[in-house]
Amino acid sequence: MKKIIVITFCILMLCSLLLLINVGTTLASEPGYTRLDYLTVVEPTIDGVWTTDDEWTDGDVTMIGENVTFRSTWTMFSMDVVSTNFVIEILNDDTNDTGDYWQMCIDGSVDGGSAPQAGDFLIEIVGHTNLTVYEGDGTGWTEVTPESGELFFANSISASPTSSTPHWIAEFTILKTSGNIILSEIFGLRVAVYDESNSEAGVQAWPPTDQDVPDGWGINNYTMDQIPEGLSFGVLVLLSSVAVIATILVFRKRSRIDKSS
Repeated sequence: MKKIIVITFCILMLCSLLLLINVGTTLASEPGYTRLDYLTVVEPTIDGVWTTDDEWTDGDVTMIGENVTFRSTWTMFSMDVVSTNFVIEILNDDTNDTGDYWQMCIDGSVDGGSAPQAGDFLIEIVGHTNLTVYEGDGTGWTEVTPESGELFFANSISASPTSSTPHWIAEFTILKTSGNIILSEIFGLRVAVYDESNSEAGVQAWPPTDQDVPDGWGINNYTMDQIPEGLSFGVLVLLSSVAVIATILVFRKRSRIDKSS
């Protein structure tokens, strides 16, 4: 009985790992760029600062190079109202330049394409003040107007638990189930920033691909679970893999013992 339970556990763990791999390979996306949204624990206040020290610790951290980080969670207010929340931080930027920008590219149905399609969106904030939303038209981008209450944004230069040195922080909330920007549970995503005072760094993006080619964006998956305390998603996958490998080795050892006896 114990042997059956352990084998079942191994099969389930392997299936979960294969599911994670398949999400990044079967959907239209850039290989190797898949991330996970956990359920929101502390509902964020969209004011451009960490309102409390635990406001964004319920989101797994994704790094863009060494100096840009972002997190996201999802909130279910009701069966009809679901939002996704983002915080993006440029840890080495405290200058206010007119050419700075934050950018999110979203493929709501993860159908990819070599050019932006209807249902693909580009959210861009230039100079830390001017927010513009574009939708794909099959060949490029066309400016659209978000519905009232569909998209909230704020940014500021502030310290945070990520870095005690004041730096640019941007917060977003997008309502996924109403308005123009419709997102499925799993959606294509590209997050990018540009610091004009550090132009040699260029556009820093996850994935580091073209904003106009949805086939090259990443996959944003989700889970109904809250983030495990003290564990990132990457660590959980690693531990799962180690558990499976260790169990297989144990069975091989037992098999050798049984044959020799």
